[in-house]
Amino acid sequence: MVSSAWRLDRRTLLRGLGFGVALPWLEAMSPAVSASAAAPADAPRPRRFCAFFFGNGVALPGKDKPEHEEWHWFPHTDGADYQFTKPLEPLAARRADLTILGNLSHATSRALVGHNTGDVWLTGADIRENLVNSISLDQLIARHLGHQTRVPSLVMSSNGGVGPKSRTTTISFDGQGRAIPAESTPRRIFERLFTQPADGDKASRQRALASGRRRVDFLLDDAKSLRQRLGQPDQRRLDEFLQSLSEVETRLVRAEAWLDKALPQVDPNRINLDVSPAGPAEFIRTMFDLIVIAFETDTTRVATYQIGAEDGVGICDRFPAIIGLGNGHHGLSHGNMLNWAKYDRFLAEQYAYFLDRLATVREADERLLDNTVCLYGSGTSTTHNARNYPLVLAGGKSVGLKHGRYLRQPSERALGDLYLTLLHRLDIPVESFADNAGEFTEIVV
Repeated sequence: MVSSAWRLDRRTLLRGLGFGVALPWLEAMSPAVSASAAAPADAPRPRRFCAFFFGNGVALPGKDKPEHEEWHWFPHTDGADYQFTKPLEPLAARRADLTILGNLSHATSRALVGHNTGDVWLTGADIRENLVNSISLDQLIARHLGHQTRVPSLVMSSNGGVGPKSRTTTISFDGQGRAIPAESTPRRIFERLFTQPADGDKASRQRALASGRRRVDFLLDDAKSLRQRLGQPDQRRLDEFLQSLSEVETRLVRAEAWLDKALPQVDPNRINLDVSPAGPAEFIRTMFDLIVIAFETDTTRVATYQIGAEDGVGICDRFPAIIGLGNGHHGLSHGNMLNWAKYDRFLAEQYAYFLDRLATVREADERLLDNTVCLYGSGTSTTHNARNYPLVLAGGKSVGLKHGRYLRQPSERALGDLYLTLLHRLDIPVESFADNAGEFTEIVV
């Protein structure tokens, strides 16, 4: 038992080669308490995962509206005989490769203002009181698959960066629940993935990586020494911090190992790298093209792309207006139901383009789509309603997923059930995720 009289100053830093890193909050930073108040056969083909998010939900005109029959995002009947309505009609050619999902959501987000759900769409974290997040589904997958590729995961968005908490411009979060900055410039993404550094740049990178690894080693030693002086609750928090440092060290070691390996030869003329968000369709498709090529060359096996953020944040909110639908995305979600539904269709057209691209790339006797699990959707059904997420799951035939249906749950069900099942189909041995109640066996062969 560590004496409660010993106390750690909140400003204490771990120091490695002069590199200061702030500790996470520990109980030892609190005012001293009495001792009585003790703290409690063939090589398998690569398996891949990608997720695509858009904010503000979808148009769901009620039965009293003239748009209800044709423009309601969800089909009107479930099962294998469902009929596509106009918003999802662009996906009809991929019917056998996809599943529409209804009445799934994160229980902890149902009481949130719907615009917060971009933060938790892939995490399922309870951010209601303090906005503290947890690891996202893609990053948990990257922990297990990322060591096999040059880039452990590709994090992209139309806006870039991380944005404000509760209105993030990224959907990926690390092991400490910190938002991972998204990349938004196609040419920069391409150069990161496929451009060999000049000799001088390479030598500079080698020095920087070696220096970074030494610093992390010192920090780990420093933190492990500190651990012996902490109580059990603080030891657990510090262990999480140490895990984060270990992941940094692993990334540095991996980067050093990949630095001398030849990059795949990819002709930049294959895609248009000079697009901008001012041309939404071309921009979104170029972002999708980058993911396809990254998967095809096995440069990465995990990717996320936030097509649009929540609540009018960023350039992506202007996409509907740019294509002639008269208003920003957030404005549409509070106004013109038909134009909102037409924008839903526009987004579905881009997702269909991506699935078609995956289906045309062959891996021996299979399609790239067969070894790639693709999740597309939003964190609200309609604006501010964080229930019944609109979701389309596609691909993954070779990892044991079955498709061709609209699976509507009889009542609201934990999205974590689906996430846990996807993790297991990707051979990731976890017992729970995102407050799941069980597994989603309906999608498994």
